[in-house]
Amino acid sequence: MKASCPCGSSEDYSACCGRFHAELALPETAEQLMRSRYCAYANQKIDYLVATHDPDYLDDFDRLQAGKWARDAEFTRLDILSTARGKSGDETGMVEFVAWFLLGGDLTCHHEKSTFRRLDGKWVYADGTGKPAASMFAALGRNDPCPCASGKKFKKCHGAAGG
Repeated sequence: MKASCPCGSSEDYSACCGRFHAELALPETAEQLMRSRYCAYANQKIDYLVATHDPDYLDDFDRLQAGKWARDAEFTRLDILSTARGKSGDETGMVEFVAWFLLGGDLTCHHEKSTFRRLDGKWVYADGTGKPAASMFAALGRNDPCPCASGKKFKKCHGAAGG
C-alpha cells in the first residue's frame, strides 16, 4: 500500500512531495514548495529545508531547533488558507497556511503568511509572519473534524480539553 503525502494533497508521497525531496523534480509553484516544506518537517528532512531556504535569510534558520521540532511534533494536517502570485510565471509569491501538530499530546498549530521568491529559476522560502494560534482554535466549529486526525469531531476530541 502506498503512503499518502503528509501535505494533504491526497496523492501518494512519492508522486507528490517525495519527488521533490528525492531531487527528481522542482516545485513549480510557491504552494508546492510550501507543501513540500511542511512534508519535510513531517518526515524530518532538514537538509531539504536548508536547500529550499533563501540564502539571504538562512542566518535566521536554526537547523538544530528545526530538527528538534520535527522529531518532537506529530504533524497531523496542513491547511492552505490563501495564496497570492507564486505561479509558474511569477517571481514572488505568498502562501498563508496553518500547520497542525501534536506536541507532547497537546494539539497546537503554526499559522503563518510565508513569502517565496524565485532564485536561479527555483522557488525558495524567504520569510514569514506568524499569527496567534488561538485565532485558529476559535475558528474551529464544535462539529468540525479535529485537526489532530483522530477522525472525531473537535468537540469530542481536543475541543473538549479547551484546545
